[in-house]
Amino acid sequence: MTGPRDDLPARADGGAKVPVLLAGAAAWSWRLLLIGAAGTMIVFVLIQLYVVVVPVILALFLAAALEPLVARLRRHSWPPALAAAVVFLTTLVVLVLLVTWIGSTVAEELGDVGERAREGVDEIREWLQDGPLNLSPERLDQLEKDLTSSLGSGGGGGGAGLAEGARAVTEAFGGAVLLLFTLFFVMKDGFRMADWFKDRIAPAQRNDAIEITRRARKIMRLYLVATALTGLIDAVLIAIALLVLGVPLVLPLALLTFLGGFLPLIGATVAGLLAALVALVDGGFTTALLVVAATIGIQQIEGNVLQPVILERAVRLHPLVTVVAVGAGLLVGGLLGAFLSVPLVAIAAQTANYYRTRNLPDEPDPGPDDAQAVSGSAASGSSP
Repeated sequence: MTGPRDDLPARADGGAKVPVLLAGAAAWSWRLLLIGAAGTMIVFVLIQLYVVVVPVILALFLAAALEPLVARLRRHSWPPALAAAVVFLTTLVVLVLLVTWIGSTVAEELGDVGERAREGVDEIREWLQDGPLNLSPERLDQLEKDLTSSLGSGGGGGGAGLAEGARAVTEAFGGAVLLLFTLFFVMKDGFRMADWFKDRIAPAQRNDAIEITRRARKIMRLYLVATALTGLIDAVLIAIALLVLGVPLVLPLALLTFLGGFLPLIGATVAGLLAALVALVDGGFTTALLVVAATIGIQQIEGNVLQPVILERAVRLHPLVTVVAVGAGLLVGGLLGAFLSVPLVAIAAQTANYYRTRNLPDEPDPGPDDAQAVSGSAASGSSP
């Protein structure tokens, strides 16, 4: 017989001992359950208040991208209100001109893209019926019905649909006003707000809060600017490919590619599939395959060349993490959730990395003597 194990903690009542591993797992489990419950409650509350939360979050993203311009004007002795007003109004004018140009030039062609895409879907449907798969029309109708129901439920009819539409318009208008209001005052008084919050944080956690906030603002700024720049480059590349292949509706397809860039990996892929459907109707199966190949090539250029150059390491995520984050954000918050999911995951990862490494000693760079000693030891170790 063996004696009692020393790694089993003794019980005060003299009962059976619990293994250390099981006791540690139990201690971690109830803590994780509490954290998960608190996180779920916070997400639920934010979803219920999305009309207020979404405009504020978007305003913080825009403010993080525009704040360096405001800070530069303040460094040149501009009053904070004047600097914020100039940057705010300039940005607003540029956005209005851009939306006006899209509405007057591209809106009609976007309708043509939708019509061509439907024609392409009809051609694929005919191929599925008459091709090697030989699917029946009833089976195709059922597949189309299942796909449509999974993407979204149908809206109500009559007065309910009208009331829902009026509510959506009201929420969109109110959200836009709140976004602009928040954006201006964050650019104007952001540094005062930061000082106010900093003074109300306990001194023991103040440095941590400042560093995490700094990293979060940097990630928001880099992500927004880099995503817009990457989307623009993707749009130019896909436009060149479509022009070379002779595919029509180049401008609206390039615009969709640019907008799709704000949904990492997924948005540009969907825009490429739309371009392939247009090419299928206009140029046939071979042209559509070439458009698909061009889309895949552009995705490879984006993932292996553009993002490593434009995005810093702190913002980049593994493609698998990006896909999972975008998918989860799409399920929780729709297109907006898909856009916000990646920077939020990057901020969470940077926060965890900060707490993991904050107490580690900084490794000094090896000097010339150290480098020479290391190379000498490596040479002596490799000699027979």
